Amino acid sequence: MRADDMLQGVRGLVPARLVPGLVRRRVRGVWADPLYRARHEAEMEFLLGCSERAGEVPELARAYTEQGMLRTWMRWQPRAITRQEVRGAEWLTSRRDLSRPLVLSFMHHARYDGMFASLARHGADLRILTLADALEADAPTQIRQHVRVVRRGGTMLPTTGGTGAVLAALQPGVTLAIASDVAGQTPVEFLGRRVLGSSGAARIAVATDSPVVLVTSHREGEGHYLQVHPPLEPSAFGGWEELLAEILSRHGEAVLAWPEALDNPLHRWGALEAETVTYA
Repeated sequence: MRADDMLQGVRGLVPARLVPGLVRRRVRGVWADPLYRARHEAEMEFLLGCSERAGEVPELARAYTEQGMLRTWMRWQPRAITRQEVRGAEWLTSRRDLSRPLVLSFMHHARYDGMFASLARHGADLRILTLADALEADAPTQIRQHVRVVRRGGTMLPTTGGTGAVLAALQPGVTLAIASDVAGQTPVEFLGRRVLGSSGAARIAVATDSPVVLVTSHREGEGHYLQVHPPLEPSAFGGWEELLAEILSRHGEAVLAWPEALDNPLHRWGALEAETVTYA
């Protein structure tokens, strides 16, 4: 076992109930570093600067730091994050048309590592589109742990095969999970900002006449839950562009309600506007 694996794996020895307190103490320490603080404020400014919550950026930046640390630590607590509450799971199981494929659209929001296994516990059979780099044996320790958790929820389909392989995988009855916050070449609007995003989920859904089911994360009290939404029919839209706009609008509502839980917005979207978000 690599030394870094051993060091990171120690996180799994900390009882899950103690992790939030440990993270809060660590955030108090790092928040005194102006450069660290500015970097995290830049993430929230990029995400929210054109939204109705722009004025909350400084406050949410600290919460964003806490959520990021929690995500990192809880990745080593797979039992805790693969048993998330799921509402509306029937849209992936009993209420779906097995004579057609289905596209599941998600974002890297909240405890997304454990989302797939949480859905699988309700009977969802998933294929999960994954960047090939994440599956390499020499990937960073945190990425390899992320992959271990994701694999509990379905079969991972690498992107190396291109569009043809993805389309071939979408056979009747198959559910293909595709992230909708991946940097790409398509100009889109998300939370009021024009950015470069990916059109994959919408294009694939239209090409294969596959309904699109969104899964979003929501806070409730001290916890959170996953919401599976009723399907969007490609035929109800005037093309993949309209479908993509609707997908991002609906995801945007969930992210705006819990913005600090989105993972690395500056990495997930490509900058389109002339100005760029910087930090000192």
